[in-house]
Amino acid sequence: MITTTAVINDLHRPFHDPVALETTLKIIEDANVDRIVLNGDVLDMYNINSHGPTHPLVGTLLIDEIDDTRMWLQDLRARFPKQEIVFLYGNHEDRFERFMVQNCKALFKLISLQKLLGLKNLNIHFEPYNTRYRLEKSNLYIQHSPPSYGKNGAMTSLERDIDQDSIYGCSHREQKAVKTSKGGKKYTCYYNGWLGSTDLTVAHRKVFSYVKGHQNWQQCFCIVTVENKKHAFVEQISIQNGRALYGGYIYG
Repeated sequence: MITTTAVINDLHRPFHDPVALETTLKIIEDANVDRIVLNGDVLDMYNINSHGPTHPLVGTLLIDEIDDTRMWLQDLRARFPKQEIVFLYGNHEDRFERFMVQNCKALFKLISLQKLLGLKNLNIHFEPYNTRYRLEKSNLYIQHSPPSYGKNGAMTSLERDIDQDSIYGCSHREQKAVKTSKGGKKYTCYYNGWLGSTDLTVAHRKVFSYVKGHQNWQQCFCIVTVENKKHAFVEQISIQNGRALYGGYIYG
């Protein structure tokens, strides 16, 4: 039995890259995947980050970000009506719950992000921030935030989770590290890049320019093939200038 899963993360809507995202979804369509895992930071939640808006001239409202993402999720479900869709919240989705706890305790859980996004009606399963999601019965786990953000973060994360294979988001970098244990078992860690843009518009530049090292972010996603619900094979797909190579074809 063979199943396929697409793993995408860090769209940071509305600061996503629509060309890179459409290239990604077209490949996912042609790959005829069984499952799509949204591995966090689909929304940016710019106006409720813990530091406050970092630039006063970026005019996004929380309701606009939520409406934008809800409509995109509706389109995603319409485009992939039979696929299982799993939404693992990232640290940017977690901003909403932390904001509610700090400022609106009486409304905590009464107003939830999953309700505002309509996940239940869309038959999209969600997991709280930093859930370590096991892909079927394989040794591969998907999680938003990695153990390390260092220069060689994939290898550092792999050494901290030596007995598991992992796909992480959050770092916005495309990396792969492999290590073989003394017992001869090979373990792999993937950093899955992102699908946003730092310079698409003036707003994009203002939002991300303050982040150190943002020029070293890469666009990327993964397609995972699982054999007999146990053996996972991961293919990282790089996107450059909206174009990607998959299955011998150039998309975008």
